[in-house]
Amino acid sequence: MLDVRYSAVFLLAALVFTLPVFAQETEVQMLSGHGKDDAVPWKFLCTSGANSGFWTNLPVPSQWDVKGFGTVHYQKDMTNAFDEKGLYEHEFTVPAEWSGRRIFLVFDGVMTDTGAKLNGESVGPMHQGGFYRFKYEVTPLVKFGATNLLEVTVAKHSANKSINGAERNADYWVFGGIYRPVSLEAVPQEFIERVAIDAKADGSFAADVYLNGVTNADEVEGQVRTIAGDAVGEVFSAKLPASSSQISNLKSQIDSPKLWTGETPNLYVAEFRLKQNGQVIHKISQRFGFRTMEVRDGDGLYVNGHKVILHGVCRHSFWPDSGRCLSEAVQRLDINTMKDGNINAVRMSHYPPDAQFLDLCDELGLYVLDELGGWHHYYDDEVGPKLVREMVVRDVNHPSILFWDNGNEGGFNTNLDNLFDEYDPQRRRVLHPWAAFSGVNTAHYLAYDKAEIAANGQRVYYSKNQELVATNDPVKYIYMPTEFLHGLYDGGAGAGLDDYWHMMMSHTNCAGGFIWAFLDDGLKRPDTGEIDVVGNQAPDGIVGPYRQREGSYYAIKAIWSPIQVTRETNDLFRLDNHFSFTDAHDCKFSWELRKFASPLVTNAPFTVVREGVLDSPAIPPGGSGILKISAGSAKNADALALRVDDPSGRELWTWVWPLRRSDDGRLAEEPAEHHAVPAETNGIITITAGDVAAMFSKDTGLLLGVQRGGQSFSLTNGPRLAVGSAMLREIHFDDDGPDAFVSAKYDGDLKSIFWRVNGNGWINCNYTYTAEGTNDFIGVLFDYPENLVTHKRWLGDGPYRVWKNRLRGAALGVWQNDYNNTIAGWRDWVYPEFKGFFAGVRWLQLDTTEGQITILNNNAVPFMQVLTPEFPPANLAGKAVAPMPQCGLGFLDAISPIGSKFKEARFGGAQGQANIVHGEYSGSLSFYFGKLP
Repeated sequence: MLDVRYSAVFLLAALVFTLPVFAQETEVQMLSGHGKDDAVPWKFLCTSGANSGFWTNLPVPSQWDVKGFGTVHYQKDMTNAFDEKGLYEHEFTVPAEWSGRRIFLVFDGVMTDTGAKLNGESVGPMHQGGFYRFKYEVTPLVKFGATNLLEVTVAKHSANKSINGAERNADYWVFGGIYRPVSLEAVPQEFIERVAIDAKADGSFAADVYLNGVTNADEVEGQVRTIAGDAVGEVFSAKLPASSSQISNLKSQIDSPKLWTGETPNLYVAEFRLKQNGQVIHKISQRFGFRTMEVRDGDGLYVNGHKVILHGVCRHSFWPDSGRCLSEAVQRLDINTMKDGNINAVRMSHYPPDAQFLDLCDELGLYVLDELGGWHHYYDDEVGPKLVREMVVRDVNHPSILFWDNGNEGGFNTNLDNLFDEYDPQRRRVLHPWAAFSGVNTAHYLAYDKAEIAANGQRVYYSKNQELVATNDPVKYIYMPTEFLHGLYDGGAGAGLDDYWHMMMSHTNCAGGFIWAFLDDGLKRPDTGEIDVVGNQAPDGIVGPYRQREGSYYAIKAIWSPIQVTRETNDLFRLDNHFSFTDAHDCKFSWELRKFASPLVTNAPFTVVREGVLDSPAIPPGGSGILKISAGSAKNADALALRVDDPSGRELWTWVWPLRRSDDGRLAEEPAEHHAVPAETNGIITITAGDVAAMFSKDTGLLLGVQRGGQSFSLTNGPRLAVGSAMLREIHFDDDGPDAFVSAKYDGDLKSIFWRVNGNGWINCNYTYTAEGTNDFIGVLFDYPENLVTHKRWLGDGPYRVWKNRLRGAALGVWQNDYNNTIAGWRDWVYPEFKGFFAGVRWLQLDTTEGQITILNNNAVPFMQVLTPEFPPANLAGKAVAPMPQCGLGFLDAISPIGSKFKEARFGGAQGQANIVHGEYSGSLSFYFGKLP
């Protein structure tokens, strides 16, 4: 079916808008779908690998290997499919009324070498480079009002060695195919080919207008409009010089325009009209924003005169079921996921993204580093200049783009650096990611001490043997690492960020940084249906392959919230405004007094005792102030919650502060219905109270097990020390009114355990131990079989687990989740993970196949461990591991930090160090086995 759409050239968000037919406008006919969700079948043959050697259908756009053709491979497997090609055929009809116009065949992105024929004739030279828009004029080859045959041959790997080095031999999935849209453009014989705009914060507007085929046209005029189409300012124009194909600096001045920033993404449309004798021959429209981007050497980044800090992540264009073929829904999902996490910047890694993604960054407000392909290797002097041109010409008018990146990590052809300015009237600076260049030190993965040197303005670089070297370069560099805190599995990214960010922000010339990476590049393999993250090469994200949000995502959200609130007294709070443009007055501050559910109440996590909305304080960007919350009597409330929303209604963060210890400890004080009776048989002390029997070892004083009504519970072997010695010195037991107890004294680090079996069925455990020196963790442990556990529910910080260097991102509340065996980034991607360290747990209910076990943490032992999480295989885990005790349940006074892919936790700041402990520690726990009465 013929699909003819008419649009302005800028193709807002890659949508094609239907308009009446005017000869002077560019008309677009889609030959493919716009993305993965509306792809159009073309005839296809793969030359080698799976499902090769026969003609069938393949949706376009798509990646053929993800659809089960050829060879699925990552960087290191590149030679396995070096000769793999895809042959495409597609028939379409060109409208008869297009006769007399010039027709262009447009490919938005093809991997990798592309040759095409239209009606049996070559459309032009082969295109090389997999991430760029390219086009051919095919006017002489088109059959108007008739069927046309397009034949495309795509080689997965390039005949150009430098392209294979820069794109194909890179540390990411290597795909093949026509993965971005294909279309026809129809324009008049004389037309505006493109424009490059420089619109500044002072309202000055200048555009370079590039023309094609001009013989009779004599004027170009422009008009700035709002997105709604209303004229802004006067029409402006320039006469065409004789024999010219370009008008430079077509200028206007707009009074008090609404400025574009990541916080206020105000956009305009510039309409350009090519005229002859007063008649419009051709017109196009281009979306843009008024904004001025400056790099002030030795100081920082400024947008519209305001200093900005980039809270950035690095993003691959990727979806598990479709490779790099995406859709508008995926692009929006990614940007909204970033903005939900208080991420305000994104680095394109390691290639230019879909044009649609950049359209949405403009629209939704996200700062961008746009990157030329290259990863340790770079394009040569033959193909490189062409690809720089294709990238910058396509992307130049996006106000979201602050910098151009010339490759990545040594993938810099420095001969290309000066070419960016040829196509960019804004003269954005060009970066060399991981190097110090253009006044910006982007060094990757510096240890904390080296990062502090860089944040102080010194240049830090990699020597030939990959050692980090700090120099005494007299130039003071802006520090903005384009990759830092390399995520891997559950390590890095959010782990360590609190220390790094506090240090970085204490230096005025630090402009922020970009965490590696946004997502786990897990491919759903067509041969197995399993998610493949290529060992430890691709699971680097703070979200999973389908954008499942991990614990580090929420740590980043909390640390990077542009409004930070610190409790000073019961009703006074310090507020720090880290926005660059937004006054706190424009945010919404709402509070609740919450009473948390008890272990007996399961219908809701909390009830709201009282709530209100505050008069938002007027605190300018960069300022601080005091916020007062007069919530009235909090006698029946357990916590105060304060939620802050940005002006668009997006949650920045919700802080929850405890007001008192909850009443849950009283559950263990219910009146006794029975008398507890102790007895000893064969070295086992058994205390029976009604239908409950608890067994203790007379040799160790540890719990051996519990029975209720004939049902055994397998909690045992505790409270043993996680670290340290224990030698039983004495033990005795007796009854005590309706209760009975076992008292044990020890030599060594464990000092005492006191068990009390209450006549009401609760079992109390008090213990004391000492710990000295440097330890990964300290506390006491119990065993419980993991295979019996089905669910947990708790009051404490959650719902995500914590590490010593990732305590932020959790909030006090009642949480629950079913058992899962997720290994973050490696297996299952069910979040929150069930197993691990949890902070501030006041009570925990563990549902098991034996029955329910309820534990009260009576004296607030800081951390609780639920089972022992697995880590990926040791040969893959890198430094993203943390020592943990083996247990079913642990009650810990100190826990371990976790490392990142390349760095042990100890290289990442104070929170990454092992615990230095000294003194005596104690805990008081209450257990109930079975359903609570």
